[in-house]
Amino acid sequence: MSRRLRDSAERNFKKTSQLIQKGQYEEALEILQKAEEISQQLKDDDILFRSYSVKGHLKQNMGEYEEALEIYVLALKANEKILSNDPYNKFYKESFQSNLKNVGTIGNILTKMRRYPQAKKSYEFGLEIAQKALISKTEDDFCQVYSATTLNNLGNLLRDMGCIEEAKEKYERALESYEKLLEGSPKNAEYQANIGTTLCGFGTFLVYIMGQFEEAKQLYERALKIQERLLETNPKNVKYQVDLGDTLHNFGVLLAYTGLTEEAREKSEKALEIRKILLENDPKNAEYISSLGMTLTNLGNLFFVSELIEESQKMYERALEIKEKIIENDPKGIEDQADVGTILNNIGNLLKYKGFFEEAKQKYERALEIDEKILEKNPKNIENQANVGMVLVNLGDLLKIMGHVEEAKERYEKALGIYTEPMQYLTVGRKSGTIIKLIQLNSEQAEKETSPFNQMKYLRDAYQICKKNQDFFVSYKLRHERKLVTEAGLSAYIDFLMKNVGLEGNSEKRAKEYEKALQAVEKLKEMEQDETVSKLCSSAVCYLRGRKLVNEALASRKPELELLRQAVEQFRNARETYDKANLCFCVYIGLLKILEGVEKFEEVDVPKLKELIRKVVETLPEDVNPSIRVSFENIPHIFEEKNKMTRKELLKELDDRVSAIEYKALENLFGHVHEKIKDYFEEPFSPNVFYENWKLKVIFDDPEKVKGKLIIKAGNKTLLNRTLTPEEVKNNLLEIDYLKIGYFPQGEDEISFTTPGQKKPVIRPIDYFESVGRDNKTRIFQCDCCNGVCVDRDLRIAAVQLKYHAYGENSVVKLTVDDAYHRKVMAVLDAVKGEADIVVFPEFSIPFDYLEKIKEYADENGIMVVAGSHYVTERKLPEYGKLFCREFEDGDLRKNISPVVIPSSRIVHNEKLLGAREERELYFDEGMKAGKVNHIFRLRDNLNVGVVICYEYLNSALRQRLIPACDIILVPQTNPSPGRFYDTAKGDLKNPMCAGNRAFVMANGVFTLGDDKKIRGGSTGIVSTLDKATYKEQDDKGQDEGIISPVGNVIEQFILIASINKDFNAARDTQVGQVPIKTRLIHIFEKNEILSGSEDEARKFIQLLETIESCGNRAELKEILNGEEKQATIKAFSPLMHKHIRDLNELTVEEMKKKCCSILIPDE
Repeated sequence: MSRRLRDSAERNFKKTSQLIQKGQYEEALEILQKAEEISQQLKDDDILFRSYSVKGHLKQNMGEYEEALEIYVLALKANEKILSNDPYNKFYKESFQSNLKNVGTIGNILTKMRRYPQAKKSYEFGLEIAQKALISKTEDDFCQVYSATTLNNLGNLLRDMGCIEEAKEKYERALESYEKLLEGSPKNAEYQANIGTTLCGFGTFLVYIMGQFEEAKQLYERALKIQERLLETNPKNVKYQVDLGDTLHNFGVLLAYTGLTEEAREKSEKALEIRKILLENDPKNAEYISSLGMTLTNLGNLFFVSELIEESQKMYERALEIKEKIIENDPKGIEDQADVGTILNNIGNLLKYKGFFEEAKQKYERALEIDEKILEKNPKNIENQANVGMVLVNLGDLLKIMGHVEEAKERYEKALGIYTEPMQYLTVGRKSGTIIKLIQLNSEQAEKETSPFNQMKYLRDAYQICKKNQDFFVSYKLRHERKLVTEAGLSAYIDFLMKNVGLEGNSEKRAKEYEKALQAVEKLKEMEQDETVSKLCSSAVCYLRGRKLVNEALASRKPELELLRQAVEQFRNARETYDKANLCFCVYIGLLKILEGVEKFEEVDVPKLKELIRKVVETLPEDVNPSIRVSFENIPHIFEEKNKMTRKELLKELDDRVSAIEYKALENLFGHVHEKIKDYFEEPFSPNVFYENWKLKVIFDDPEKVKGKLIIKAGNKTLLNRTLTPEEVKNNLLEIDYLKIGYFPQGEDEISFTTPGQKKPVIRPIDYFESVGRDNKTRIFQCDCCNGVCVDRDLRIAAVQLKYHAYGENSVVKLTVDDAYHRKVMAVLDAVKGEADIVVFPEFSIPFDYLEKIKEYADENGIMVVAGSHYVTERKLPEYGKLFCREFEDGDLRKNISPVVIPSSRIVHNEKLLGAREERELYFDEGMKAGKVNHIFRLRDNLNVGVVICYEYLNSALRQRLIPACDIILVPQTNPSPGRFYDTAKGDLKNPMCAGNRAFVMANGVFTLGDDKKIRGGSTGIVSTLDKATYKEQDDKGQDEGIISPVGNVIEQFILIASINKDFNAARDTQVGQVPIKTRLIHIFEKNEILSGSEDEARKFIQLLETIESCGNRAELKEILNGEEKQATIKAFSPLMHKHIRDLNELTVEEMKKKCCSILIPDE
């Protein structure tokens, strides 16, 4: 019996499958029911389980997703029961996985349908089952992957539902789960792909919901890195293509939000290319078609921002066509419907921009119809609310432009009604802006109206909007907006009272109306906690009390002057907060003087009264309403014609005049608020930028206006990405330390300020000029040399001590040069090939004419050359543009500049800021023109080199700016007394301004100046950060190994090549001192100079140099160098070389030759 029933069940299963394949779902369901009945008869869990699995699949195909979910739940529970008895059964394990996948699939389908509560139930059930399975089977990779995927899907769902914190927690858990899986299997491509997808989803959440753009950017960059690597390994993998396209698209949206239009366009165009390829390979794939439409929309947005209007319109129209075709095939596709709404709204914006108002209106109305239908199905969805609110406001703006003000107001009011609590980033800003627009619109209508009754209606509406929404601004801490709205509301309320009072002819009744207003504002003040708004209320109270007192004073038969005096005092208090109240004060203090003057009406001295009124009128503000002046000036006419009037009539006319003044003077006390509102929409805040000592300082017009995370950029470099701290808001000062964030300006910048939801960044230019000492201003820029100079080890610097003659002519310093001098310079450069990364020549030692050859040398050898310095002269002025990074102008004449020749680049230069005393002695009347620019040179990450010219090294302000930014400072100089420079350098090293190692390289000349033939200079050398033991040792010996001082008062020419270990740390490397390694001291000898004395001795010395160079035997060379005659010859021509060969023990032949290394400059 049981066997026959099981066979029957099998036949039913088989028949059900056949019917499902034919699409005959109802018939299949009937056959399946029979198999289910058999399972109940036999109480067979296996048949029941299979029945549930097939039935769930069947219901899913029929679109009955919630029923399918319930059946899958039953199937999985049955599955669990069977697996608990037979855990290794392959069929049941596979069935378990299949049913669990189907539960996740239903969640995905319900999410697309925006049936969020049902989708959430599906995901949570699947997650619960998978987590239970993991408890007993921690090795089950399927359940781990399923859990991570479901957490990611839940994050997406909860994001759409507005459950922000829950969504964030799910994304973080999903990412953590995937990363754990990848740790166990680092090469698993599926895990890598899943991490990429989760990073992209999490990034999108941070952009749209939380406005955390920088964090999202980092996630997108991580996702791109993973996805691009995966696609490289398998270029035809469709999933990898889809994932990469999604991330590029979303990244493009983010970059567009942050104002990086070109980068956004690049990402979007790459996404478009990928999505086109996907669609070519699978033309009917609805998902690919939809994605292509989204990317076209984003490109349309980018073109629109770039004002490429026609290109933008083409993109929008293509996207709209694609999306509308999708909806024709799938009318229930809510996501695509929402996209159509967005595209129509964007086209509406574009048409409004072009001035096609009717066409724009039609697009907005179509968009609104679509978005409202979507919102009806899920009224609490934040994105849906934001979409409807956006279209309503855009339509309202358009209707306002078209002159349909009442319709515009209806759209704004409708927008306010759609937002539900709790609100999020997307909707808070939209609601706030709409409230302000509505107040602005009512205020503008009141201003344009001529009928007092209509004016009162609009003003009352504006005030009611303000009053109604106070709690909203408090709840979401919109302090600046709240202040603005409160000001606008009070302005409208007071204007409303003015209109109302203006219609009331009885002063006593008017006084009562003011008392009502006074009580209302005082009540508002009692509730107020914000100090700024509280002051505003206090001003309004004083103002209204003054109005009340004025009317009480005028209500009596004879004006009460004491009440008027009290009123004047109230207006005096009101004007402390608002300048406009000053007008009231001036009017009433003037009126008080007049009334005091005419207190005895029968005895009025009209000429005297006219003089008094003239003086009063002179005190009125220049912008006073002309009718007020006329009213004052007409007062004497009353008394001139008193014979025609009774006293009562006279007083009545005076009262009318005063009432006219009282009404006109106090109208629109808060009129400036309307201008503030206009400014608010044009620029959300107004920053002022200042720069000093590597710090960018920002002062805002009101830091409370900076809402949420503030992104500050200099070009593409992000300087700040966070909210302002309470202290920064309190002090209204934001400081960004460029050194801490590793940013060095490379030229003038535009600083951009962006907050979440801001349409356009606020831009402030900055030129980076700063004061460095008294009346001295300069700019310090960075020049990136990484492409020209390769330094992947210790930095090798060749400091050249060269002999030359300088003189003054036509207010500039010049150099005496000939062919021999040119040969010497080029011989020096040849000698350091392969030995140095940077060559530093002394100040004034390289004339402009040598630069072209030096440039060729630098390009060929990859060596950077600090080409001393020279004065800019009129004769050479037109030639600078051929070699230098910029053209030189008349304003550059007489500047002392140091050209820095960088391989594969144009020449960059530093300009000397301060001339030394010795240098100034050469000048005539004009003297050196102070320079305005200094560069630091980046050779690699964490290796910057600065250059200062001679005496400006002693400028503490300049030096203290360069030391924290530079690892090494080069000082080309023509300096007769370098000792002070070394003392300053050692002082800076022993008492460091900042952490890290520093080195100072002094390249001094051997020079004569003008008619004075005395040779000066020398002592080229290097001082650098040393450990304490080495400092003490050198102090005890009284010597500085890095400084090559003259020997026997003979100042010689040489090249000092030193290798500087920038990676040394004195605290860490206790066994090694940071001592410059003098790899070579190359002596420079000139044949003409040697032969100028005894020719026999000179030829002996030249022969000796040649012998040393050619000798290859250690003993033979040592004997030569130790010989008394040879030593005497060397000492006669080079005391410095003689000093270095006194101890040759334990040296190799190469080491001995290094001590005698030299170059001989020929006489021809």
